[in-house]
This record gives sequence, structure tokens and C-alpha cells, in this order.
Amino acid sequence: MRALDSAESSLRRPSFLGLSQPALAATTVCMTSAATLSGAFAQTVTASQDPPQGDGKAEQITVTGVRALVNDKLPTGLQDAPQSINVIDQQLLKDQGTTRLQDALKNVPGITFNSGEGAARGDTVNLRGFSAFNDFFLDGIRDAAVYTRDSFDLDQVEVLKGPSAVLFGRGSTGGVINQVSKAPTLAPLYAGTVSAGTNSLFRGTADVNEPLTATSAIRLNAMAESSDVADRDIAHNERWGVAPSYALGLGTPTTLTFSYLHQEENNVPDFGIPFINGQPAPVSRSSFYGLTSDQNTARDDIATIRVRHEFSRALSVSDTLRLASYMFGYRFNSPNFGATAPTATTPLSAIRVGHDEPSSQGAQTNLTNQTDVTARFATGPVDHIVTVGAEFSRQTSNIGRFNNPFNKNNNFIPMTPLLSPDPNEVAPPEGIASQQNTTAYSSAGYLTDTIQIGPYVDVIGGVRYDRFAASYNQYTLATATTLHLDHVDHETSPRAAIVIKPDDTQSYYFSYGTSFDPSAEALTLTTKTAGLSPVEAKTYEVGGKTSWLGGMFNVTGALFHTEVDNAQTNDPDNPTITTLAGDQRVRGFELGINGYITPAWEIYAGYTYLDAKTIRSGTAAFVGKVLQNVARNSGSLFTEYNINDDWMVGGGANWVGHRFADFGEQANLPGYVTFNAVASYQLNDNVKLQVNATNLLDKKYYDAAYYTSAAENHVVPGAGRTVIFSTAFTF
Repeated sequence: MRALDSAESSLRRPSFLGLSQPALAATTVCMTSAATLSGAFAQTVTASQDPPQGDGKAEQITVTGVRALVNDKLPTGLQDAPQSINVIDQQLLKDQGTTRLQDALKNVPGITFNSGEGAARGDTVNLRGFSAFNDFFLDGIRDAAVYTRDSFDLDQVEVLKGPSAVLFGRGSTGGVINQVSKAPTLAPLYAGTVSAGTNSLFRGTADVNEPLTATSAIRLNAMAESSDVADRDIAHNERWGVAPSYALGLGTPTTLTFSYLHQEENNVPDFGIPFINGQPAPVSRSSFYGLTSDQNTARDDIATIRVRHEFSRALSVSDTLRLASYMFGYRFNSPNFGATAPTATTPLSAIRVGHDEPSSQGAQTNLTNQTDVTARFATGPVDHIVTVGAEFSRQTSNIGRFNNPFNKNNNFIPMTPLLSPDPNEVAPPEGIASQQNTTAYSSAGYLTDTIQIGPYVDVIGGVRYDRFAASYNQYTLATATTLHLDHVDHETSPRAAIVIKPDDTQSYYFSYGTSFDPSAEALTLTTKTAGLSPVEAKTYEVGGKTSWLGGMFNVTGALFHTEVDNAQTNDPDNPTITTLAGDQRVRGFELGINGYITPAWEIYAGYTYLDAKTIRSGTAAFVGKVLQNVARNSGSLFTEYNINDDWMVGGGANWVGHRFADFGEQANLPGYVTFNAVASYQLNDNVKLQVNATNLLDKKYYDAAYYTSAAENHVVPGAGRTVIFSTAFTF
């Protein structure tokens, strides 16, 4: 076998992407100027400051538009969907001053954040107790988790909780996170924002929508940002992006949409501080144990074509074709104690911290085609909504990994004092260690039938068949050897539910769903995992959804129980072998409210309780312990009040209870509550001024963590108090 296309000649030290400050500033100014000057020829569009009448903002949460998930996957809509769904709409994103998807997800209780090593980049979260790293979707198509998702092109965010394999295929043990992109409309829009913040933030966005004919329109969204992290030394973020889209046939039975997303980022990543004796090290929040030369870069290009045709109100078909390329490079230093961790008696002044420096560069490509056919018909007194679909994808991953100058016994970067870390040490050159190539093919067919027995009862059944095949090659330069592994999975995923609807304002449901996680889900294999079957999970959920005040105010609740019966674990008789002998269980409940209490007062709030435990494991110390990075209690609140047509004030809180960063309950993450506030003033029909403050009381808390042992771990402090001033232009 060839040495994977001459790895040594094709791979060098990471050639990281760059974004200069002058270029960033110029891009932002140009975007803002374009949005402002467009007012000279734009039709004036004035957004109402009052809640919608009759079908209030709470009703607007229902997903609409040419790329809506609910239209294709859940044809009965949110109210009658038999699972918990959180929707964060564009107005909430704007009011909170959201710039990243990760910030938007703080509105969803039951989500916690992870900090990874190596392949774990981008947005890494737990949802309902399980990792959702591979469960991100963009307009219903799987999205690679290797970049920081900015909110500039988001219309809304949908979080579907619980296993959803019948809808999305592999993954989704805790749920899925779907991003809905902004799409062209027939209403002219010329908008932009300029923001500056106490975290050295400088950000500009533009959103221009131009109807071209009575049935076509073009839309362009753009963004550029440079920012630090409040009270964290060295850490820095730079990114920019553009997202043009073009739609034909708007308002007609046939709609054709072309969209493209390009985003680049060049960050100094933050891997926080070490744990010492099971607690975050007692050091300043600003302490930084990486190097100023650390980098994490990404360049993403996502092109999508979607066609949808309605033959009649009873029959529609849609097809989505996407080609996505995700390029990345990273070189970072995370704290590590090497072979020996400090003990409880080690003086802090004597502790020195090493630099663990994994580095790689590579690319992932996804080619996906998804077809859905929805038919509505009757068989006697029973109505049916049947969705039949097929999905095919090809994914490739090509990663070059570089030698890590750090190991447990030798540290080629001088260790730094715990109490006075030096970020200016020089990292030695890194030679090429290996190249890893993976190609995965996925094919699936699925069918769901919503049987409507009169106006009061829906019975829902569905099944999906998936075939997932992966071929993995790893070439190691030191030994000039190639490891080749193949793996194929065949999985059938059922779903069943019943929905009771006493009237149009309430529904109650019981549902059963499954999920599976192949061993090659992350596009990698090892000799320990290549022979393993998928990890499987099942969830039972009962819940209710009610609407009040003429549809202006919604209350939801759910009880759920999720079981993973064959989690990967070490063989207790031979720890070098991985087996499917682990059992995990998460049970809990959640409550949510959203909508208008009065025409001027809006609220969005939720609470989640999770009882998450390891039931069986090859590591005896894990049995009966809480699952990694799961908070028993979590909640969020955001409310705003329109004082008059011009002034709005609001605020909220995020609560995350105590967590353990590991499966053995050795690393503690204290619970915390942070408070946020917002105020805005509508200066005139075209200009709005807004100020957002996050972590208002400057709480010291820990946002994310990684823990494999007392010597190898880190915990990332959350950002300190941050105030952002924004000016929004709309014409």
C-alpha cells in the first residue's frame, strides 16, 4: 500500500490561516457602510415594537421558511410533536447580543460544555447527559463539529431532545441541535450592526435581502469580529464570514434555493487552568498556561442546493444536496503535570505545570443528498401524514498529526510555575508523526406515519434503516507502517408515540425512541474499537404542551428515561481491550415557559433535572457514580419589558449545578449562577442603540472541563463581566 500519498512531502508544520487586524477592520467598515448607504435607495421597513396581534410571538416560534426543520421532519408542527423541543428565535438572539451558537445554547437547560483535546474542537456540548459533539445539523443536514459556529447567518436554533435516529440517523442519544439559516424572502431588508465591547470586541454584521422579481430574491449576510475573553490573558478570537443565498419560485409550488456559507477563524485557544486535588487550581482567573504562539484555525465552505415542490396540499417533495469542506489547523498547549500530579501537601509555590502540545492540520469533506416525500391522505375515517425519505452521504477526513514535544517523562518546553505562568516560552519545531485518512459512506431509508384518529388523537410510528461503512488508514512515519481498518454497521431504528389533543391549545404525549453511535462516528477507528457494534440507547418520554392567552404564552413539561445498554468500557480482566459492557442511565424532567405575559412583557425560561449514573462498567470505581459533566440541576431565564415604543429593558440568569469532570467523581466543578442584562433605545425608524452585559456580577465560575487523570486535565474559567455596546441599522 502506498504511504498515503507521500505523507512526509505533503505535510509540513501547520500553515495556519491568518486574519490581520487591518483586514478585519476594513471588512467590518465596508459591511456597515454598505448597510447604511443602502438606505438611499431602499424601501423603508419599520419593525413593530409591539408583539404580534392574534398570532403572537409565542406562535412565531413555530418553524417556517424554505429550510425549516419542522416542515420536513415534523409535519404536524411543534405543538403536536411527541418530544421536547427548544427553539431560540432570531429576535431572542438579537436581544441577547448573541454572537456564537454556544452562547445561544445557554438558553437551553440540560446542556453543559466540554473542553476537549486533539480532535475535540469547535462546539463541544453534552445534551441530556450525553455528548452531542457529532449531533450538530445545519438546515437538517449533518454539520462537522470542527469550527466555532457564529450566529450571523442564523434565523433560529432548534434543540430536539432525546434519541431521534428515525429522523437524523446515527448519534442523537441526548438529542440534536439544528441551525436554521437565514433565507431569501420577498420583503426588502437592509440591516447591519456595529458592536464594541469591554473584552476588546470589535464586530460588524450586514444582512441585505433584495427581491429581484415577484418570485425571486437574493440575500447576503456577512460578519467580521475580533475579540478577547474578559479576565482571561492571551486568549483571542478572530473570524469573518459571508453567506449569500438566492431563491427562485418564492410563493409558488416550486422553490429552488442556492446557499453558500464561508467562514474563517484564527484564534488563540484557551485551555484554562489545571485541577489540583480534584478542585480547580486556586489561581487567578486570568492565569493562562498556554503560549502566545498557540493557534486554532478553521476555514469552512458549505454549498447547498435545495428544491421543494408541492404537487398539492396533499403531496410535496424536497431534495437537498450539500457539499461541505472543513479545513483546520491547530497548535495549542494545555496544562499537564506529566508523570506525577501534585499531592495535597505540595506547596502551591512548588508546583510547576507542563505544556501538552497536540498539533495537527487537515480537512473533512461531506457530500450529502437527502430526499423527503410527504403525503397526506385518508383511509376511511383515519387521516395519515406519511413521510418517506432517503439519505446518502460520503465523508472523508484527512488529518496530519505532528509530534508532541511533551510526554509524561520529558518536557521539551520548560515547565512553568503554577503561580506565575510564562506564556512566552518558545515551542520547539514539530516533526510529522502520522497521517490518518478515513472515508465513510452512509445510506439510509426511513418512513414515518402520523395516524390522525379524529381531531383528538395522533398515533405516530416510524422506522429507519442505516448502513454506515468506514475505511481507516493510518501511516506512521517513524516505522513506515500503515494500519488499515474497516468497519460496517447495519442499524434499524424504530419510533412510536401517541399524542392526545383535547383542543387546539394543548397536547399530551408518550413516546419511545432509539439511537445508535457507531464506533467510527467521529471518522476514526482504533484496533480496540474497529470490531465493536454501535452503542445503542432507548428513551421513554411523557410530556405535555399547553398554549395560553390566545397562543401568546406556552408552557411545556416532560418526564424522560434514557438507557444506554452497551456503552464502551474497558474489559475488567484486560484493560487494554474495549468492550460493550457498560450501562448508563439518565432520568429526569424539565419545565419550560415562553411567550408574552402582557403585550409588553416577554419571558423565556426553563429548568431541567437530570439523574445521570453509570450502572455497569469495566471500571468498578465508576459504578453508581454520576456521569461526566452532568449537572443535576440547571435552569435559564430571560425576560424583557417594553417600557414604551422606544425603550426596552431586560435581564436574565443562567444556573448550572455542581458537576464532576470525570466518571469517577474525582474532579469537582462548582455550581454557579450568572446574571445578564440588556437595554435598548429605538433612536428613530432606522437606528437602535443597545447595551448588553453578561456575567453582570463578575462571578468566577468554570464553563468547561477535560479530565482523564489527576495529571492530565484542565478546566476553563468562564468569561468575566463583559459589556457590549451595539448600534443596529435597518432600512
